[in-house]
Amino acid sequence: MHRSVGPALGIVLALTTTVHAQDVVNGEALARRWCVSCHIVSADARTGQANGLPSFPTLAKAPQTTETSLRRAMTAGHSRMPDFSLTKQEQDNLIAYIFSLRSR
Repeated sequence: MHRSVGPALGIVLALTTTVHAQDVVNGEALARRWCVSCHIVSADARTGQANGLPSFPTLAKAPQTTETSLRRAMTAGHSRMPDFSLTKQEQDNLIAYIFSLRSR
């Protein structure tokens, strides 16, 4: 019975990585569609602000940026942020994309 655990675990980990990668791709697409009008969303942006707002790479690397803080900003918005009424999955995808910028 223990022999089958290794391959099964490998399959689960591979699927998890694939889903995560797809979340990042979907999050980047959402960012380019909805967020780019106010934020710099490109992974290549090392500095700079759009409309006085931080770039996504800057947000990603800020120590105070957490899943909770990002989700709060997406749902409660802020004075200049429109209500996009993002689904939880869309929020998850955007968060995955933003956090992926930490390692770039």
